[in-house]
Amino acid sequence: MKISLNIFTNSTLSAPRTDIIQRTYDSFCETFGNEYPVTVWCDPHPNYKQGKYYIEDLKKIFPVVNVTGSLSDGYKKSILNTDSEFLFQCEHDWSFNKPLIKHSLEEICAVMEAFGAYHLRFNKRANIISGWDIGLEECSFDSFKFCKTSVLSNNPHIIHVGRYREKCLPLIQVKSGSKGIEENLTHVGLTGCIYGGISYPATIIHQDGRRSR
Repeated sequence: MKISLNIFTNSTLSAPRTDIIQRTYDSFCETFGNEYPVTVWCDPHPNYKQGKYYIEDLKKIFPVVNVTGSLSDGYKKSILNTDSEFLFQCEHDWSFNKPLIKHSLEEICAVMEAFGAYHLRFNKRANIISGWDIGLEECSFDSFKFCKTSVLSNNPHIIHVGRYREKCLPLIQVKSGSKGIEENLTHVGLTGCIYGGISYPATIIHQDGRRSR
């Protein structure tokens, strides 16, 4: 199976500094490995004056950097312009709790394939009923535990491209900023998955790049 990584970023208060996205990519590689093709999708807003310099510096680090109009614009293009079977979709300001992620991407994707899943995310809190997650159902597949949810969050997640194109992509709207994705896919009859069983601890940590200087 072919798995690719997409990192979505924008020109925030910290631009043109690249340390936030670098930490995210380093954490991904430490957790899953560095053999996956990576593409960066960058919206030069809202700090537009520094946006072009941020993009120039990103191109010094990553092999492919595409300029977008918004998060949803880049997200949609990343799905339409790929030949990968699975995509790891990650915004630029997350880190992974490596000791708690006990499976490789290939193992996780194999379970998604067997289960027919199209969206599996990592959770920033323990897998409990909270916030948008108003109901969780624990499932197990060959000792691999996950929770079913009606919330398809933007938190770092893996998608099965074929099924996602059919079920989710038509609902995504290209909007400015960070809108147009997760709120369109939540509590609308779709089923997403969360890594780990009920009460499994948080597997990701938010760096909050929007407020970082």
